[in-house]
Amino acid sequence: MLVMRLKLDNVFAFNDFEILLSYPKKIVGSTIDREFLSGRTNFRYKKLIILMGANASGKTTLGKAFMAIFNSIKNKNLIPVIKNINDPTKKASFTIEFVATTKNLYRVEAGISPPGTPDSYEEKDMEVSVKSVPISLADSYEMCAAKLDKLAVDNVPFHKALETIENFGWLFTYPSIEEKIPTFQELDKNGLLEILDSVLSVLDPSIQGIIKARDIKNSYVIKLGNHEVIIQDGNVLNGEILSSGTRSGIGIASMLAAIMAKQNGFYYCDEKFSYIHSDIEREVLAKMVEKLGDDEQLFFTTHNTDLLDMSFPKHSYCFLKKEQIGDTCTIRCINADDFLKRNTDSLKRAVENDLFSTAPDVSRIASL
Repeated sequence: MLVMRLKLDNVFAFNDFEILLSYPKKIVGSTIDREFLSGRTNFRYKKLIILMGANASGKTTLGKAFMAIFNSIKNKNLIPVIKNINDPTKKASFTIEFVATTKNLYRVEAGISPPGTPDSYEEKDMEVSVKSVPISLADSYEMCAAKLDKLAVDNVPFHKALETIENFGWLFTYPSIEEKIPTFQELDKNGLLEILDSVLSVLDPSIQGIIKARDIKNSYVIKLGNHEVIIQDGNVLNGEILSSGTRSGIGIASMLAAIMAKQNGFYYCDEKFSYIHSDIEREVLAKMVEKLGDDEQLFFTTHNTDLLDMSFPKHSYCFLKKEQIGDTCTIRCINADDFLKRNTDSLKRAVENDLFSTAPDVSRIASL
């Protein structure tokens, strides 16, 4: 599943927000393999999106917006989005363009008007249109988007429109979520135990190993000195004896296992490395990108500027900036490749010199 474009207005903290996920021309010698739709070499998409920005700039919230929209499409209703409208007295809207399993580009546009009675939205308050076009062998994303522009909209109820969209998968992991391994049994069949053992033993050398529990069904035992941590059906039962970084490592390992098993297609890894050494973060990210399959996509949020030195294409880096303009809060997406055109341009130096104007203003703290 590939997201090609997202527009948000009055959803979460996003107002007049847009992020585009195609890139203009082929990169010779790119370190990211097959960064185009399989069988459609002109249909280029960003396979890796490293999101950076100051605190509260929208990195986590962008993932939550994706999740709300995905759940709205899956459940054939807009309740997940409606729950996250910022100002219910104003119209809210979103537009998302994506490719699911088949070679079709979908565009879903939704508008939600203020309800007559507060918090009491009715079907008449919601408008949804769904368009799709097949992606031909020579098509680029831009060509397909232009085809969508020319299509008429069918006048059908919004839930009927959403029923025309094929199913797709996704996986999100956040630092605020208690460590849990989703689809534990499925991952167990695809090498989860070995991946957990490799990741956690790097994070904590005192871990003596991870084994399958003999007496507890669907369970692993993490052996740590005189203690044992139980993972049963994906739930960590007594993880408080693990360090913060090691607990985060459970979620990291499960996402890496899902990527290696080709399980979901769309992955959003949100700041899981706050308590983890930079070298480990770099190595795990490199492995995640290496293991991404055809027509898969990874969003990876971080504050770690050491990742700017990795040999990914500049179009893989996006910076979010939050500003308060009058009474309106705006979040903008700044693409590194819009500023840095030459191969010799240093991304890290650009960030250190605040070329993108995304560094936090610390003057009020400094003045204390």
